Amino acid sequence: MHTKVISLLFLFLAICSCDMSATREEADEFLKQGEYEAAVATYDRVIKLEPDDIYSLFNRATAKEKLELWDEAYDDYDRLVKLRQNVKLAMLGRSRCLFAQEKYEYVVLDMNTLLTGDPKNIEALDLRGRAYTKMGENNKAVDDLTIVIDKEPNNVQALISRGAAYARGRAGSWAIQDFDRALKIEPNLPVAHFNKGMVFFLYSNFTEAAETFDKAIELDPEYAEAYTRRGMSKFESKWHSLEDGCSDFKKAEDLGDEIAAAYVKKYCK
Repeated sequence: MHTKVISLLFLFLAICSCDMSATREEADEFLKQGEYEAAVATYDRVIKLEPDDIYSLFNRATAKEKLELWDEAYDDYDRLVKLRQNVKLAMLGRSRCLFAQEKYEYVVLDMNTLLTGDPKNIEALDLRGRAYTKMGENNKAVDDLTIVIDKEPNNVQALISRGAAYARGRAGSWAIQDFDRALKIEPNLPVAHFNKGMVFFLYSNFTEAAETFDKAIELDPEYAEAYTRRGMSKFESKWHSLEDGCSDFKKAEDLGDEIAAAYVKKYCK
């Protein structure tokens, strides 16, 4: 009787193992096809029975990241780091989630750790460099992102981030060069036009700033900050009237921009 029970137990475990293998393959196919919600639900079934299935944890984190479920994706990546499995890839994933949540200081901490063991890791340098840009650490951002761009000259995000760091460091001509390089690669990128317009604005070239913000708005008609900055450019330009600026401020206010709302209240009666 005892032998029979053990045999049945082994049979049950074998069946479960086969079932999970088939379920895992189904989840993999969902992930491959870009059906991320279905992939997550299917990996959930695997992980419920096999909590430390490293492969499924990583793929579920990837699917959750695609769905912009940053907290949940972070938890899966963090679990992998703590299990000391796929540590490098899991740390990169964890930092991407932190970056999306605007937790830039933690991105830097994570990538510092990774780069200690792998100082030439381009994705880590890219993430840390872009985090430095967001934190206003302009020189550090330029150092990291220059290494990235030397290796990946068509990395648009790195070009835009380095351009922003140059702009904040008052190196306007270098910033414009980076934004122009990004636009040659990806011409329909509103943020590159916007950032370029901001450089013109900071250097009091208000007419060219307004024209550059025009391009950002053409590509993204809901770009609230571009309307605000175009309004400010028109407000300062001798070629435009107060009414021109107020028209932009009111549009930006309708889109929820608080700076524009303050301008409307003060100048646009």
